[in-house]
Amino acid sequence: MAKKKNQILDSMIAKSRLNPKDLKNLDKNGFIIVEQSNYMKKNLSKLRKKSKLLIKLEKDKGGWEGKEKYFKKGKKFESGADRLGGLVSKGSEFLGLIRIPEILDAAHHVTNDEIKICGLNLRNPTKNLGKQSVHIDGFPRNKRKDKYAGIVAFIYLDDTKLENGAMRIVPGSHKKLGWPDDHIDIHKKLKNEQRLILKAGCIVIANLNIWHAGATNYSGDLRRVIMLNIKNRNYDQLLNYKKYLTKEFKKKLSIRDKYLLAVRKEDPDQILDSGGSANQKRREYFELKQKKFFSVAKN
Repeated sequence: MAKKKNQILDSMIAKSRLNPKDLKNLDKNGFIIVEQSNYMKKNLSKLRKKSKLLIKLEKDKGGWEGKEKYFKKGKKFESGADRLGGLVSKGSEFLGLIRIPEILDAAHHVTNDEIKICGLNLRNPTKNLGKQSVHIDGFPRNKRKDKYAGIVAFIYLDDTKLENGAMRIVPGSHKKLGWPDDHIDIHKKLKNEQRLILKAGCIVIANLNIWHAGATNYSGDLRRVIMLNIKNRNYDQLLNYKKYLTKEFKKKLSIRDKYLLAVRKEDPDQILDSGGSANQKRREYFELKQKKFFSVAKN
């Protein structure tokens, strides 16, 4: 089936250096590694410097964009990690990340459709913390014919190794239906998991349905990762850019950027400030499943 795209998207993907083998591996394993994109070669130091400044300035307020109503003084967005959200409008070095052709190419390949930016956030686990249970960053597919929603690009600003909590990832797991919880104990180490030990500037482009998890940062060394979430244009954004980006900022955007961020007049308005959390949906699903189980057992 021919992939659906338009001239704007086509022009941005044209400069991608991904080859058919890369895309085949993305289909098979659920992720690929781009070791040195042109953009990261030129902008890594700027991204590191600006991220350091923002973490210092925002402190516990970091990462709450779109979910401000849940914020309380002294409450971090994620316990055990520094977080930053809404990075699209916090510096040209961040905005430039949404244009990396290899990421856009991979997103278009996975969705087989037109795409849009849904989130650009940063996570940095702190010393002796940061361990996550195995999860997916999207909603599960329930039938084989269900399409994949998109990708998440993990953009590494620091070297990652076992000591500072290199990501755990399970090749091929994106093909599984349902939540990881339906198949495994998400709190245990998996026999077929890999640990991604990478240099700063590397990008892991992963299907949103890949099973993965951050590990404990025992050394306390920086492990800042920017997460660029891209989905089919039919899905809600993690941050409602039409609402959150100022009129002045949107006016300065190029036609391409406006398309990617879905902030043009012809782009549908999103009702929610934040398009919902896959993790929240997962909790709701298993709470309902548990209630049904106890209801049947009781009767």
